[in-house]
Amino acid sequence: MKQGILIVSFGTTHKDTREKNIEKLAETVRENFPDWNIYQAYSSGIVRSILKKRDNIIVPDVKEALQQMHQEGVTHAVVLPTHIIDGIENNRMKQTIESCRELFDDIKTADVLLGNEEDCKYIAKAFWKEIEKIAGDAPVILMGHGSAHEADRCYAMVEKELQSYTGKEIYIATVEGTVTIETVIERLKASPKEKGRVLLLPFMLVAGDHAVNDMAGEEDSLASKLRNEGYEPECILRGMGEYEGIRNLYIRHLREANTKCKTLESRFE
Repeated sequence: MKQGILIVSFGTTHKDTREKNIEKLAETVRENFPDWNIYQAYSSGIVRSILKKRDNIIVPDVKEALQQMHQEGVTHAVVLPTHIIDGIENNRMKQTIESCRELFDDIKTADVLLGNEEDCKYIAKAFWKEIEKIAGDAPVILMGHGSAHEADRCYAMVEKELQSYTGKEIYIATVEGTVTIETVIERLKASPKEKGRVLLLPFMLVAGDHAVNDMAGEEDSLASKLRNEGYEPECILRGMGEYEGIRNLYIRHLREANTKCKTLESRFE
């Protein structure tokens, strides 16, 4: 038996945030599973293409990575998606995994970050622990990617848990989901607090293009729209992979998936 873990990310073209988030998570996986073979894949064809042309960095897609694992003798595989919700991107990944199932004696898929209600409660505590000091009394807006998929509702679930746990004004605005920055601004206006400092952070694994442009950009961004309404946004370009508590949740999901494998090392049982 040869065991392998495949870490699947959307990917990013930004070197600094890739190292701080995706590679840091991969390092954490290696530390926790030293006897497993660790592989990585990016699901974004655009990201892979840019990295190849610009930096000569070749990262396989999910199917290519699974085929490589098979060719290198992996018989028992676990896939760890770094996706936040079980939306369109994650379901495409699962379809690819299903098409490659016959390559392995056993293959399992770990949950996304917001896998269930308990995950939302855990994240509320872990996330607030990381940002409490810098947030102070200011409202906090987290920027999620969002999706047309029904899993988009998970953002509202974790927002509710954050508000309940902290008793603070914490909102999640999405780039492509149901709740936009305009929605959140209306909620801010309804608050008795005077307009002032607002903390903006990405609710994404990496602080890549969306964080740099859609969240913190000078024009047509969350920050610019808040400024236009008289608020003073402070942008923190820090991906969720930089938070130890978030990485620990990914590891927990990986261990839970491992316990479902047919053959396991005793320390994972």
